Amino acid sequence: MKLLLPFLLAALTVTATAQPAPGTPPAPGATAAKPKPFSAGDTNAYIKVAESMQFQLTLSLTLRGKFKDSEPEIVALGNKIHTEMTKAWTPGVDLAQLRGVDGKKIPMTLSKNDKAALAKVGTIKDEKKWLVAYFDLFAKESKKSAADAERIAKAVQDADLKAFIEKTAALLKSQSEAIEAKEKEVKARK
Repeated sequence: MKLLLPFLLAALTVTATAQPAPGTPPAPGATAAKPKPFSAGDTNAYIKVAESMQFQLTLSLTLRGKFKDSEPEIVALGNKIHTEMTKAWTPGVDLAQLRGVDGKKIPMTLSKNDKAALAKVGTIKDEKKWLVAYFDLFAKESKKSAADAERIAKAVQDADLKAFIEKTAALLKSQSEAIEAKEKEVKARK
């Protein structure tokens, strides 16, 4: 019995200090550890990618509204982009807020530069020229956004943010390719 006692005490000590398995909810009454806030660089990276996402959301909504009665293929493209980007947007906002990004810093509208570029296209009165100019802008900015997101993902330190940005970069690239294909189709119209 004397030999068994030290082993039993050691087993009880290990059991009492053992950590729960990853993904296991905290024990009742225990508080979950607060996630580490993003660094300033990671916060800026998130905001840059969120601006790109906001651009995609806004331009896709414009397509849906402007062509709802006349161009079903364009409306379908707008719907697809908007749906995909909305599904990606919400988890990104949740992650950013969980990691200390002030909600006021999360872009909810277009940036000043994007607004100016869109306003310039808006001055075009001819419907066909407007459509070409709109898709030129959409394709150019989407391609740039995808490349920027891929570059930003390489520099991000936070693993969760990196995964979010990599996923968003792939989505932006896919959407960019669809927009470029539609741009070529629109330009080929007589």
